[in-house]
Amino acid sequence: MDFEQRNELTETLRLSVDCLRDLNLYNATKWCSEALTGLRPLTNQEAHSVYLRSKNPQRGNLPEVLPELSQQEEMLLFLERDKITLAQSYFNTKEFARSAHVLKDCKSAKGLFVRLYSTFLNGEKIKGDQGEGILTGKDGVAPNPKVSEISGELEAYCSADRLTDPFLLYLYGVIQMKQGDISQARESLYRSLVHFPYNWSCWEQLGSTFKTFDEALTMIERFEKNHRFSSSRNYGTMLLFFKVFINQSFFQQSEDVYQDIEFLLEIFPNFSFLKIQKALISYNSMDYPTAEHAFDDVLVNDPFRLDDLDAFSNILYVMEKKSKLAFLAQFASAIDKFRPETCCIVANYYSLKFQHEKAIMYYKRALSLNKNCLSAWTLMGHEFVELKNSHAAIESYRRAVDTNNKDFRAWYGLGQAYEVLDMHLYSLYYYQRACALKPQDQRMWQALANCYERLGGAEESIKAYKKALAISEADSNILYKIAMLYESLNDVKNSVVYMKLTLAEEVNEGVSDETAKARLWLAKFEAANNNWPMVYRYASEMNEGSAHDIEEARTLAREARVKMKSS
Repeated sequence: MDFEQRNELTETLRLSVDCLRDLNLYNATKWCSEALTGLRPLTNQEAHSVYLRSKNPQRGNLPEVLPELSQQEEMLLFLERDKITLAQSYFNTKEFARSAHVLKDCKSAKGLFVRLYSTFLNGEKIKGDQGEGILTGKDGVAPNPKVSEISGELEAYCSADRLTDPFLLYLYGVIQMKQGDISQARESLYRSLVHFPYNWSCWEQLGSTFKTFDEALTMIERFEKNHRFSSSRNYGTMLLFFKVFINQSFFQQSEDVYQDIEFLLEIFPNFSFLKIQKALISYNSMDYPTAEHAFDDVLVNDPFRLDDLDAFSNILYVMEKKSKLAFLAQFASAIDKFRPETCCIVANYYSLKFQHEKAIMYYKRALSLNKNCLSAWTLMGHEFVELKNSHAAIESYRRAVDTNNKDFRAWYGLGQAYEVLDMHLYSLYYYQRACALKPQDQRMWQALANCYERLGGAEESIKAYKKALAISEADSNILYKIAMLYESLNDVKNSVVYMKLTLAEEVNEGVSDETAKARLWLAKFEAANNNWPMVYRYASEMNEGSAHDIEEARTLAREARVKMKSS
């Protein structure tokens, strides 16, 4: 990206920040501001050139980030500007009902958005106040009482063919999501982004509408075909951010994803969001050292950032770095002990120390601060599993799936919980969902194969085990299970093949229970076929395993020795 292109992107982001801040969309404002400061630093010569341009600004050279307003809309904004300013001051002090009331007679699109957005947040506040704690009877059941009112106003506005404002379309999409109308919500969010692609909250909301990766790819193709995204470099850059986000959300690890991230990092080398996405992709592919290093780099450059640090604590938990996790918990608590991310980090620390009750207490604290904290629901489910409380675990996992149905860990956890209750048909469904979301994870296929086996589906179980082998290194445990399943199907030929493959894994894994059992099985097979030299070879080499198996092998070895001498 050359200097002129960078300068155009800088001005676009700067104008977008002003626009988003003016509408009280603070999360989107933060994202845009971080992207702006994450751009490649200017050289001294470039900085001087930008300064000289700022002294003589030319209106025609400024990028357009919003559709041009009609004369009538400009007049309404001029007349309502004082009321909008007053409403924004109330909004900033979280007096949402008061903010909405001030604008009750406003007709401009901006005034309508601020009023309806204030009404929506007031409804969310009422909904939160009606909650009765975590995992209680009415937990999360109460809807936002203002949704139908807002929806009615926006429908009336839409029927007059006036709903072209990108922010009203964004709000309409959020409301339609609340009402469960996913397809219409997706359309509203798409239209919003076509007019104004710099609202990252809108991209995130759109991402939450997809249940499968194919649905997301279809939408990305639709954006690529839109002339605004194909002709504008800045529009294309925002779409590239969305591609990276979607691939990370659906646990994709293709080479194209890494190339997209590297391309964006050349433009935004100091953008923490991009570094976090790269770290999360490494985490999802179980490359924990790389993910840890990426989070370390983010913390060095942005030491007071708490966003996504709960994912960092998950990485340290899996790597069993207790001292570093303890430091991270103390560090986050010192910054803000009442952030959901901090509570999750502390909970992970207690979980690593096997203090499951304390861990659950902190997960509940995180959820009392933010009911949509996905990792808290999922990890609390894991803790209930450790405490053998399957019913509470199932409820936690269900809430995680309700929050984000793309979380394979929650689906997998549901499968495990129902497996403990011997409800294998339920387990099968949930394991299938987990496999669909994370098809490159061996654990998902192993769990699915085991479930098929328990339900008597030997052929389906073999297919799932083979899929697990295809995406990872050979595993003696899986090979042995496939061999035994073939034996249950009376397919002796394939059973022998997989028993020998199991035994061959001794070279890589050393002697294990499975290789010892495979050796004894092969000795018995050869004995049934009177191949006594092979019987003696297999049986005499059996030095490890259960006492019963070793004694049986010795008996076979003695019998083989006698048979060979007599012949």
